[in-house]
Amino acid sequence: MPVDKVILASPRGFCAGVEKAIKALDWMTKVFSPPVYCYHEIVHNQYVVDHFKSLGVIFIDDVAEAPVGAPIMLSAHGSPPSVIAAAQDNGGTVVDAVCPLVTKVHHELRVRSRKGYTVLYVGHEGHEEAVGTMAVAPESVHLIQTEGDIDAVASGEGPFALLSQTTLSLDEWQHLRDYAIAKIPDLWLPNRSDLCFATTNRQAALREIASQSDAVIVIGSANSSNTVAL
Repeated sequence: MPVDKVILASPRGFCAGVEKAIKALDWMTKVFSPPVYCYHEIVHNQYVVDHFKSLGVIFIDDVAEAPVGAPIMLSAHGSPPSVIAAAQDNGGTVVDAVCPLVTKVHHELRVRSRKGYTVLYVGHEGHEEAVGTMAVAPESVHLIQTEGDIDAVASGEGPFALLSQTTLSLDEWQHLRDYAIAKIPDLWLPNRSDLCFATTNRQAALREIASQSDAVIVIGSANSSNTVAL
């Protein structure tokens, strides 16, 4: 089918946190002799990952795979405290490229845990960000993916708080948030949504152009959680 017109979504492309992480790893490849080690893929984008592999970056799923004294980058998704400590104990330079918004959620979880809250964390099981966040206070947090998960947690003792993976689609998050509020009237919520505003803006832009298009092409990686289902 011939293409008459191409509409570009706006905004589009990487958010500021991802750009920061990419620039940091690029800096490391210039300052240190290869190999540079990176805990998990720096971002969910195969083109970027392959580019850094060509520069001598080795992506690992266990900090113990890095030789003693090797430079290590921690990815934008955020890392468990035990991983950060292991990287620092390895004796080399460590650059933590965690997104500031993820750091905010880590802080919120840590504070709520210290105050005795049971935290409902809406996220994807096994996702690097969810794993890193929940490891901050594993004794206080429960992963929420369905309304049934909320029912199971709400049957226990409060107080309760609700936090979220930053890269969730608004569609994934909103109905669970509303259900949790209805189920737990005194539920604590952060002053501002944990959802990444850059992700939300891009999802809104995608919806807008979808209504004007016969087909939409998303350039990215299949394992990314940021793309909204239309």
